[in-house]
Formats: sequence, structure tokens, C-alpha cells
Amino acid sequence: MKHFYKSKKGSTSIFLILILMSMIFVTSFFINAASKLAGNSYADAVLQLAGRSILSEYNIPLLERYGIFAFHAEQSEVEAKLRYYADYSFHNNYLKVLSREREYLDPLKLNIESIHVDLKGYSITDAELFESQILENMKIGFMKKILRNDKGVRPPIADIELKNQKIINSLPSKGYSKGTLDIKRLVDEGIPSIETIRESGSKNFLVNEYIMGNFYNHANGKETRDSFFINEVEYILNGEFNDQKNYKDVRNMLFLMRTGLNSLHICSDSVKRNEIMSLAAIITPGPGMIVTEALITAAWAAAEAENDIRRLEDGKKVALIKKNDQWALDLNNAVKYNIENPDEIEPKNRSSGYTEPISKNGNDYEDYIRILLFLENREIKLLRCMDLIQLNMKLSYRRDFDLKEYYGGFQFETVVHGTKHSYIQKY
Repeated sequence: MKHFYKSKKGSTSIFLILILMSMIFVTSFFINAASKLAGNSYADAVLQLAGRSILSEYNIPLLERYGIFAFHAEQSEVEAKLRYYADYSFHNNYLKVLSREREYLDPLKLNIESIHVDLKGYSITDAELFESQILENMKIGFMKKILRNDKGVRPPIADIELKNQKIINSLPSKGYSKGTLDIKRLVDEGIPSIETIRESGSKNFLVNEYIMGNFYNHANGKETRDSFFINEVEYILNGEFNDQKNYKDVRNMLFLMRTGLNSLHICSDSVKRNEIMSLAAIITPGPGMIVTEALITAAWAAAEAENDIRRLEDGKKVALIKKNDQWALDLNNAVKYNIENPDEIEPKNRSSGYTEPISKNGNDYEDYIRILLFLENREIKLLRCMDLIQLNMKLSYRRDFDLKEYYGGFQFETVVHGTKHSYIQKY
């Protein structure tokens, strides 16, 4: 009986020990799982913070002048910085500070086993990324609108030309077509009114307003040079490396636009048509009169267009679609103009050399180049904006500034304690 009692007592002890060991095992399992979960959570927070730290190294002059967030980096450089930031957080923590550099317990034992950064697709010269930053800045009202606050004094005409082939070859638009206007859109939709453009509220409209607010044009240059070109918006429209050629070519675009619109006005005005028919009958009576009518119409429309451009150059307004009281030249003055003026279309004195209509309402020079911007090819327009930013940053910030070396984000993968972590970081 006594032997049986002792045997039963020993079995109970073994059973209790087994239960205790099981509880210890389960507790250890949960502690290990909790430790791993805590480690993953902590590693995730540290790695995300490290990524944001890279983004915080954006170029301040680029942000202040153009509202563009971008950081300068190379792949190996970003990988090294991420590793440094993460390792510091994993091992140089507050617990180590308290231990005063003595041996201390590192319960999470986190180490970066590998790290890989991919910058592809995040260059600020990527049209999609560049446009998204412009749109975001426009929507939150970040743009400084430099030109609206300080139009300055238009500088005298200067022969500014970019000739350095190394700089030309480094421009973001290098290798792209010189074409500008979206001809298909122009044919399908015609010339839009300023009201139509403003009411659209489209990406195109917002990008164009960014351009008008951040780059100079022929109507609002400044004597103090903080940009390479004076006619910057004209460069965006034309893409030549000679400042005056860009303005003259844009002037020709406006001249052709106004000539076409003036021709439509003449054809819709019975009084003007009768004047043309009477003059044509005197010059070439008979079958040839139809050809003469067309020539007189074109000459009258062109003379009025040249008068329109001179008025725009002097800060006046010209209606896109004219009414009779907004028409400046009668037929006699138009004929006289075509006889006295040479074939070349050159900018005239801005304070004289034009005739004023009765009604002076309409659109100014900037409104007209807004129309041209609205019709311009989207990608070429964005790339030429990048050209100007690069040239101006070289001029005012660093001579070796290259926009292709700046990024608006990146993605990276790391393996920490056997667990893979993947992130996309962008502004």
C-alpha cells in the first residue's frame, strides 16, 4: 500500500512537470512570435522613416523657385543611406544610451541582410512625374506666381543664344521633335476661346497656368537677369536656342492666327464684302475678279493682323472674334499698308505704328500665348519647361546642375531578419 502511494505521488509529479514544461514551451512560442511580430513592426516603421528621410533631402532652391520636390542621388548612395539610417535605429537606440555603451540586451536582434534601391521611373525628367508635381502644386496653391507679383521692366532687345553644345545635349528635350502645335486637335476643335480654356479646368489648363506664372514671356521680362532666356514661354512654344528667333516665330504664329480670324470676319461682313467686290471689279473686271477678291481679302486680313500684333506688343487688347467696332483698318488703309510695308514681318515700335479701333476690348498678348500653349503637344511642352529649369538652375544655383540626376521618388526592397520588406516612396 505504501509502495503504491509513493508510485502514485511520483506519477503526479511527473505529470505536473510535463504540464509546466508545456506551459513554458507555449509561453516561449508566444514570446518568440510576439518578438518576431514586434520586430517586423519596428523594422517596418524604421524602414519607412528611413525612406522619408531620403525624400527630405530635396533641393531647396528648386522647390523655392519652381515648386518642384526632387532629391539628388545615385542608387548606391541611396542604398548606403538607407542602411545607415536603419542600422542606427536598430542598434543605437535609447536602451544603449542608458547602458552607457556597456553590454546590453538586444531582444529584437534586427539586422539588414540585403537592400536594393530602384530609381527607374522616378527621374523628375519623366513627363508623367513632372506633370503630377505641377498639378499637385497648382491644386494646393503652392506656386509663388513670381511674375504676377513683380513684372519688372522689359529689357531691351538682346541677342541671346545658347551655343554650348555640351549644355544643349544635356537638355531633357534633346532628341525630341521640334513640332509644337497639336495640328489634329486644331483641325478637330478649332481655335478655342480664352473662356473655353479657363472653364475646362483640365490638366492642360493647370500646366499652362504654371508656365505663365513661373516663366517670363515677351510681355513681362525683367531687367535683372535671373533666367537664361528673356522670352521663356516663347522658347516653350518654339524650341529654338536663339531668344529673338523664338519671339519672331511666335509672332508669326500669332500673325497667321489673326489673319485667319480676320478673314473669317471679312467673309461674314456684307459691307466689307461689297467693298472688296467693288474694288476687284475696278482692278480686274470679268472672270478674273474672283481671284482678285480673294487676294484683296487676304491682304486686308493680313494688314489688320499686323496692326493687331503691334497693338498686342504695346500692351493693348485685341478681340479673338471681332465685331465691327473692334475692326481698326478700312480698306483704303489696308491697301496703303500693303504698298508701303516690306514683306518681312518684324516687330515694330511698341508705342506707335498702329491704328486704334473704336472698341478696345479683347484679349492681351498673354491670353494669345495661352491659346498657343493650349494647342501645343503636351510632352514637348513639359520637356521644354524642364529645359528652362535646368538652364536657370545652372545660371543661379550650380553650373553642373543636371535635372536628370534628380528624382521625385524611389522604391526599395530589404530583407531584415529573414523577412522581406518592399516600399514605394514618393512626394
